[in-house]
Amino acid sequence: MIKSIDFPKKEFATKEDLFKALLANKDLLIKEKTSQIYKSCEKGSTLSVSQENMSKALETNKAFKMDSDFYYIAVNSSDILDSHGDLHIKGNWDKTVKEQQKKVFLVFDHQLKRSEIIAMKEDIEMMTAEVPFSLIGKNYEGKSYMLIYKIPKDKIVNDDARNYLEKGYSLEGSVRMQYVKIELAIKSKDKEYEKEKVIYDKYIGNIANAKEFKSIDYFWAVTEAKNVAESSLVMFGSNPATGMIQEQKEEKEAVEDTSTENKEEPSKDTQIKRRRI
Repeated sequence: MIKSIDFPKKEFATKEDLFKALLANKDLLIKEKTSQIYKSCEKGSTLSVSQENMSKALETNKAFKMDSDFYYIAVNSSDILDSHGDLHIKGNWDKTVKEQQKKVFLVFDHQLKRSEIIAMKEDIEMMTAEVPFSLIGKNYEGKSYMLIYKIPKDKIVNDDARNYLEKGYSLEGSVRMQYVKIELAIKSKDKEYEKEKVIYDKYIGNIANAKEFKSIDYFWAVTEAKNVAESSLVMFGSNPATGMIQEQKEEKEAVEDTSTENKEEPSKDTQIKRRRI
């Protein structure tokens, strides 16, 4: 029997039965997935991003220039298939970076309490960049498009966080998010799944951790997501490719900043209201 996280109370005799259920419930599943607020740390286990691993990965990299007066916290990454079958696609954070600039906090463990604030929203610059997987401790080929918080070191307001960051302890980032646009991808040659097969073929080659799965018969491509209220430092992130990107003395591979140059404040009608969790 075949189980699927999208149908927790059902089992399917064949993949074809599962595909039929996915297609029949596609609109309902998309509505459900885009109505939820996710904390990415709740969407799967991960590996710690240790500075020792980073240093090893950086030995053969070219120069990566970072401002030593700032911390760079990667809170989400593309091209990693998570435990819910969700794959973030390059560019999915571009709109939220433009609209939510200076409107999100960095906190501990997704707790929206004054005592858990690490950095105030006014002091956080949201940015995206294509970062080599090796910079964040993963032995995958190529680069990942990431959502990154750039924070002045002297603006860390939590003593514990300041201590952890200064000592270079292993940290992981987790984003509070809502999916805006997602697409269903199905591996089937049957004509009824033609549209879903096009999506599958378009993105299957992007999955950096594909070798960690026996097979990938379907997944959800997240083409747009928004950051809601905050991101967090946590013990475990939803995928392995999150955490602090640290400057090293060795030469490093260049990181391409993909953020838009338009830093204008968003209009009020585009701002995300804080939700009750």
